[in-house]
Amino acid sequence: MQDSAGRRHSYRRILELRLEVEVTVFEHKCVKMSEGVYENSDGFEDNKPDVMKNTDIDDQLYGNVGAFKPSRSDGVVASVHFQWWKRPSGVAAVCLGLLCVLLLAGIIGLAVYYGVIGHHYSTERDQLQASYNTLTKERDQLQTSYTNMTEESTQLQTSYNTLTKERDQLQTSCNNMTEERNQLQTRYNTLTKERDQLQTSYTNMTEESTQLQTSYNTLTKERDQLQTSCNNMTEERNQLQTRYNTLTKERDQLQTSCINITEERNQLKTSYNNMIEERDQLQIRVRFYEKPCLAGWWKFGTSCYYVSSTMNSSGAGQRECRTMGGELVVINSREEQIFIYEFKKNVWIGTFFKAKIWKWVDNTPFATTYWMEGEPNNFNDKGVCVEISQTATDPLKSWRDGPCVPKHWVCEKPITP
Repeated sequence: MQDSAGRRHSYRRILELRLEVEVTVFEHKCVKMSEGVYENSDGFEDNKPDVMKNTDIDDQLYGNVGAFKPSRSDGVVASVHFQWWKRPSGVAAVCLGLLCVLLLAGIIGLAVYYGVIGHHYSTERDQLQASYNTLTKERDQLQTSYTNMTEESTQLQTSYNTLTKERDQLQTSCNNMTEERNQLQTRYNTLTKERDQLQTSYTNMTEESTQLQTSYNTLTKERDQLQTSCNNMTEERNQLQTRYNTLTKERDQLQTSCINITEERNQLKTSYNNMIEERDQLQIRVRFYEKPCLAGWWKFGTSCYYVSSTMNSSGAGQRECRTMGGELVVINSREEQIFIYEFKKNVWIGTFFKAKIWKWVDNTPFATTYWMEGEPNNFNDKGVCVEISQTATDPLKSWRDGPCVPKHWVCEKPITP
């Protein structure tokens, strides 16, 4: 990149020097031409027309006319001048003729001069144009070279960066491979030691193998003998296995029979125990049924019932029942309900109403109820009792709640053995 920059700087410096030389030569030529045109213009400066003072061609014309100015050393002209001095028309004619001659000579001179100068300028212009074109081409070539070199510089910079990254990656890979090489060298040394150890072990095992081969041959003979013995024992085992299988089947059959007999025995034992319990219960019931109730009490099931002959409130009836060893009746079945209804009296039964809940006097809730249609209809916690009403035609729909006013009541007392 530094060599390319140096070459570009050298090319640029050469072009600048060449342009300076061409400009200096052109300026020098222009100065020479200007000096040739204006060097003899002093004698007729005041005789220039006003209209022609503003152009370079007229300046050159009147400047060259000075070359034809009469000289004082010319005696003939001086004598003629002095002869015509007294004739104004003659002086004017002479001046006019001289002016025409000078004008014609100036025009011819200017034509020749401008032809030469024009040809010279055309040649120089063509040369300068050619030089300009050459310089333009060289400049374009240099510009193209500069652009190409810039692109090459960019590409080289990119390549340099890429190569730098690749170099770093290769350096990293080299370091990794060095570490791996060291590890492999260590492993190689370890494996070499292990190989030596294995070689020693192999030698030892070869010796052992020879010994084992000898032992193997001996064992082979023994094995053949044992194989013969094994075959004999296998036949015996098969016979024993057959006998074992037969005995196993017989055992399974006996086991199945034993299980069936055991189940039948358990079922019979369970049936026996159930029958014993039923017998005991029947005996108890027989004793209950055989045991009479006290005079004035009615027997139903395992309880005795007493219907009061007098009327009183439910609470007073409960207290009187307790003095007789019983409670106001608690109805637990349809049969018991029908039995109480058959007394044909309006009687209180053992209930109470608390916290919007009906319960029996033994503090158990109602399981089955036998309310009349529209009952219960009194929900006052205080003074509400239940009676079996004879106004009901259905004994299973005969309960009615109401105030605990005096009525008959029924006591219930269990029969004890």
